[in-house]
Amino acid sequence: MRVECEICPHRCKIEEGHVGLCKGRRNKGGEIISENYGKLTGYALDPIEKKPLYHFYPGSKILSVGSYGCNLNCPFCQNCDISMVGAGEVDTAVISCEELVEKALGLRERGNIGIAYTYNEPLIGYEFVRDCATLAKEKGLKNVVVTNGYICEKPL
Repeated sequence: MRVECEICPHRCKIEEGHVGLCKGRRNKGGEIISENYGKLTGYALDPIEKKPLYHFYPGSKILSVGSYGCNLNCPFCQNCDISMVGAGEVDTAVISCEELVEKALGLRERGNIGIAYTYNEPLIGYEFVRDCATLAKEKGLKNVVVTNGYICEKPL
C-alpha cells in the first residue's frame, strides 16, 4: 500500500518498505517515518561565518551536524556524497538528542554557541531537528538550520 509523504511538495507516494525521493523517509507499516533520525554522517566545530547568516554571533563557533538525504538533486551540491544517498550507502553514527546536546555543551570552552543542522537537507528529518533544538534551547544553546526551504506548511 502506497502512503503519501507530506514533508515536502514532492508528496512522494511510497510503497511499503521503500523510501521517497529524499532517501530519508520510509513507509514502515503504512506510516511515513524519518529513517535518518539520529543518524549522523558528519559533525564538525565550524566558524559561524561558514553558515549563510549575517552578523550572527561573529567570531563564534557552532557544532555542525548532518545526516543523509535531500529532497532536491542539485548538480552543484558540495555535499552530494551524503545528501544524495540513503541508508547503507554512507557510514553513520547513531546519537541521541541528549548526547548531541551534551557534546555541544562540552564544546562551549572552544567558543561553541550551539548546533547547526546542515550538510544534507535537515528538514526531511525534521523530527530529529525539532527534538534536538528543543533540548538545546533549554540548555541555552543556539540553533541554526541550513535548509533549502522546500518543505510543506504542516511540518514547518
